[in-house]
Amino acid sequence: MKKLIFIFAFLALLTQSSIATKHIPLLNQEPYDTIMGGKEVKLYTISNGHIAAQISNYGGFVIALFTPDKHGDYVNIVTNYPDIHKYPNANIGMIGPALGRYANRIANGHFTIEGKEYNITKNNGIHTLHGGTQGFDHIVWDVKKANKKELVLKCVLEDGTDGFPGTLTTTLTYSITKDNGLSISYESTTDKTTIVNLSNHTYFNLNGEGDIMNHYLTINADSITETDRSGIPTGNFIKTAGTLYDFRTPVLIGDRTATFPKGFRFGQKFEIPQDKVMSYDNNFCVNHLSKSKTEKVASLYSPESGRCMEVWNNHPGLQVYTGARKAIALESQMYPDSPNHPNFPSTILQPGKKYHHTCIYKFSVIE
Repeated sequence: MKKLIFIFAFLALLTQSSIATKHIPLLNQEPYDTIMGGKEVKLYTISNGHIAAQISNYGGFVIALFTPDKHGDYVNIVTNYPDIHKYPNANIGMIGPALGRYANRIANGHFTIEGKEYNITKNNGIHTLHGGTQGFDHIVWDVKKANKKELVLKCVLEDGTDGFPGTLTTTLTYSITKDNGLSISYESTTDKTTIVNLSNHTYFNLNGEGDIMNHYLTINADSITETDRSGIPTGNFIKTAGTLYDFRTPVLIGDRTATFPKGFRFGQKFEIPQDKVMSYDNNFCVNHLSKSKTEKVASLYSPESGRCMEVWNNHPGLQVYTGARKAIALESQMYPDSPNHPNFPSTILQPGKKYHHTCIYKFSVIE
């Protein structure tokens, strides 16, 4: 009966709350405005009057996202740092940036295109993670448009950056939708055949603080990509049915996650029960009716705050990362290490073609 109640609750995501909107308490812009590499860095705010996002043109970081809870009160529901200078030096956890030119992992920093081998920067042990050391998250993007509801950024990664082929030109658009969504949309072109997989690494906590063990997660995925211990895909798939990775109906994250005997800390070693996971860091192969349309693939719900978040995308993968349990990343993407697995959806981008990726995080409230 409890499961049915929450299934009905998730169906209610389609209905917007009738709670009156209160004043949105935005972050002070000053700690996030500076000059980097001779270029102006600013904190930009986009809003429809009901939700608001604050984004930096440094790294495309989503620094704040304010949405109302079931009482109409606002808090920032994404993880951030207190000032912009923390981001270049301390962003080990990838807190909120745009990811490119290749989100997630590439095994051994190596791939082959059209018979030519490429060796790229290794920044995750022997592997490459999120594009290396000079990716989107280390760039001051040019601002092409900034108004109340839309922020359009542009950057160019030169041929050979981090070892990747081709000059990649990317336009990144953040916008607030009429149905209370934060839309993140990429469009890229190249002058040489290359690989592209762009995403965003924002962490969400629908209560604004505490942990996410009381959040219910739903993912429309029948399988995940199997990985080795370093997170590199083997090329095989694991069916989610009957496993700890089956989120096709709402699951309380805390019910699947092991309890630390001495409180949480990274590196702590203890025996994990067979019916639990330490944390999630997995690519879910989400179900789509269309290969190009933006469709709903996941939902997150907190009974405490009443906030609900739907994830809509037009890509085949969703990386779920719970990390330190304080927040959750739901990264719309292609599959990790796709260039080294011919049976995975292709991430090849050729000259004259355009790469398109849209992910929308839509918000509502269950009273």
